[in-house]
Amino acid sequence: MTYNIKIQKEAEQYKDLSTKELKKVIKGYKSLSRSNSDIYNFLFTFSIMMVMTFLLFKVNVGILLLMTLIHYIFFWEYLHKYKKNKLVSDKDREEIDGVIKILEGYIKE
Repeated sequence: MTYNIKIQKEAEQYKDLSTKELKKVIKGYKSLSRSNSDIYNFLFTFSIMMVMTFLLFKVNVGILLLMTLIHYIFFWEYLHKYKKNKLVSDKDREEIDGVIKILEGYIKE
């Protein structure tokens, strides 16, 4: 019960916004919701690893393969799959999707 009240209160903060501003808020919430996906998490952590590799090491094929292997073993297999570490947790995504539904209802009104 408190879960639904929390979602409703968050959505009510945006109730009085204009349609254009409300669409911007919905767009922001949808981008947060997409941040929960596996491909987004993979690309985000992989791009950070590669940028740090380019900044810290003299880049060659061996270093790139090593960093890719480290990324796969540590970030993907251990943190993502085993520890369930994501940028946006599954619980937060459910809340975000609930807020999006309510905000889209405000637009239709």
